[in-house]
Amino acid sequence: MAATLIHSADILDFNMVPNPQSVMPGARNHHAGEFLTRYHPKVGEMKFKSLLFPHMHVMNLHWTAQEDLVLYDSTPVDTININFHMAGSLDTTFEGLSHDLNMRPGKHNLVFSPEGGDINRVAARESLEMFHISLDKRFFADIIGCDDHWSERMQNNLVYNRPFSGVTGTADITPLMHNLIRDVKQCREGGAMRNLMIQSKVLELLAWQVAQFRGPERVERISAADIDKLHQLKKFLDIHFLEEHSLAELSRICLLNEFKVKKGFKEMFGTTVFGYLRKLRMDHAEQLLLDASRSVEEVSDLLGYEHAQHFSTAFKKYRGVNPSTLKSLRTLA
Repeated sequence: MAATLIHSADILDFNMVPNPQSVMPGARNHHAGEFLTRYHPKVGEMKFKSLLFPHMHVMNLHWTAQEDLVLYDSTPVDTININFHMAGSLDTTFEGLSHDLNMRPGKHNLVFSPEGGDINRVAARESLEMFHISLDKRFFADIIGCDDHWSERMQNNLVYNRPFSGVTGTADITPLMHNLIRDVKQCREGGAMRNLMIQSKVLELLAWQVAQFRGPERVERISAADIDKLHQLKKFLDIHFLEEHSLAELSRICLLNEFKVKKGFKEMFGTTVFGYLRKLRMDHAEQLLLDASRSVEEVSDLLGYEHAQHFSTAFKKYRGVNPSTLKSLRTLA
């Protein structure tokens, strides 16, 4: 017997089931501590808890299919979607991904599929349980940073709106991940305390998931061409150290991506780009302070500080002595 084909929107509209892939800023939770049950004549029974926060939607979903189903969705998606699969079998094809996600108990993955068009296949009488997290893509981009090859690839995909998954296929849910999911499910707090605790556990769960996707950091040799570019960047900083710079700007100047600038500069010169800039500025400030004709306020202005006190604090942190004390010592000498 052929599987029944149904659009996911028909389910959401039929019984007012929240869309797991949506994040609605400012939405409020209703019946946050209770399972709600919905029944669809073709799809079967669904039980769920749905928790909505700014930038985040958490859903614990139980679903028993009545018959063989092919569930499809043509709606564009602007969120990162994460499935920790607890029970049952779910096979999904995502538009733009070269591989299917065959979700089985104890597996997880993370997907961005902006064009929609995913197709889900479920067998009759299959009982599924999913712990699903949907994240606003800008929020996701901000929290993963760009510190390694994995996050750099994710960021590039997001910039160009390209589909991606955390890994090819699926990864194992670790005991620590199971514990965090259990803590969210069993949270007995109420009000603001509940909201804060659940969000903190979900973010911790995401942190461990991302760490698993990243794997051990790869050690790569810096190419001769990149070495030359980093030396050119260092020469540029030696001249322009009093100007304000961003990592993105410096990457464009030396024609290297941000990851290579951060990692390569530290590996070659033993300090970060901004650590090197701080050293240049503070060494320059010390030379200016040793000139008896310049006040601390003048030196602060020359280094671009709005307030002399901020300069004094930064100088003491770097040099271990206040600028005014340094000038006094110079005078006594």
